[in-house]
Amino acid sequence: MDSRTARHLYAQHRKAMAYVEIQKPDSTLGIGSAFHIGEGVFVTARHVVEGNKILQVKITEPVGVSAREYFREVLKLDVTDEYIREHEKTMRSIHPDRPVLFKNWLRPLEIAEGPYFQEDENLDVAIFRVREIHPEAGIVKLGFHWDDWVIRGLWHLSDAIVLGYPPIPMVNEPMLIAARAEIHAFVVPRHAIAVHFLLSAIPRGGFSGGVAIQEDGDALGVITSSLTQDDLPEQLGFFAVLSVEAIVKCLEANGLYPEVQRTYHESVLKEALKEGLAARKKGDSNN
Repeated sequence: MDSRTARHLYAQHRKAMAYVEIQKPDSTLGIGSAFHIGEGVFVTARHVVEGNKILQVKITEPVGVSAREYFREVLKLDVTDEYIREHEKTMRSIHPDRPVLFKNWLRPLEIAEGPYFQEDENLDVAIFRVREIHPEAGIVKLGFHWDDWVIRGLWHLSDAIVLGYPPIPMVNEPMLIAARAEIHAFVVPRHAIAVHFLLSAIPRGGFSGGVAIQEDGDALGVITSSLTQDDLPEQLGFFAVLSVEAIVKCLEANGLYPEVQRTYHESVLKEALKEGLAARKKGDSNN
C-alpha cells in the first residue's frame, strides 16, 4: 500500500475512532479504543470494558460543521441568517475550492446501552450504543469475510492500517495513532475458536478495541489482546485482530446491528450470488 492510499484510509476513518477511558476494580486507570459502525453503535474489545467502570468515551478528531451550526450551536451566538450568509460568502471568496466548514471537537459521548458481549466469553469483542451521535461522525464498514470464507482469499502479505489509542508517555491527552501493517497469516487460536488475523504492527496496550482496515477500505476486524506465551510482555507477542463474524454475531444477538451495515452486507451477498450463478451458467454452456 502506498502512502497516498494509507493516508486516504486514515482520513476516511479517523472520525469514527474514540478512546475509552476506564477504571479498574483496583482503582487504577486504563485506556482502550473503540470504533463507530453506525447509529451510535461502537465496537471495542471485551477485555477493555468487562468488569471495569467506563469513565469517558470520546472521539478525538474534529468533524466539519456548517457555519450555521458553528455560530449558533457551538459558539451559542445569536446571529442572523444574513450574518451567516455574508460570512460564508467571504469564506468562499478566500477559498473558492473548499466547502465552508468549521472544525468542531465533539464532547464526550454518553453510553445509552451496553456494553454487551459475545456469548462465547473467550471471544474478545464488546459493543455499546451512545446517545446523540453527531451526523458527521465517521462510520467504519465491516467486511463481509465470514470465518468459513476467509480460506478462499489470499490474505498473506496484503496491507492494512491499524487505528487506536496506545498511551504515549509524557503526553497529556489520548492521541489517535495510525500505523501501516502487513497481514502475516490468519489463525484460529485454541482459546478463542474464531478466525484471527496476525499483523506486522507492534502490539501495544491501548490499541485494544481499535480497528484494522484492509486495503480495500473495509474493516478486517477488532484489535484484541496480543497473542503471547508464558507471561511475556505484549510487545513480544503477535498483533491479533478478531475477524468480523464474531462482531456481527454479537450485534445480531443484542439487537444492535446497524441498518447501514446490514444493507451493505446484503448487497455484497446478492452480488456474490449473481456472480456465482453467472459463472455456473457459463461453465454449463461450455460443457
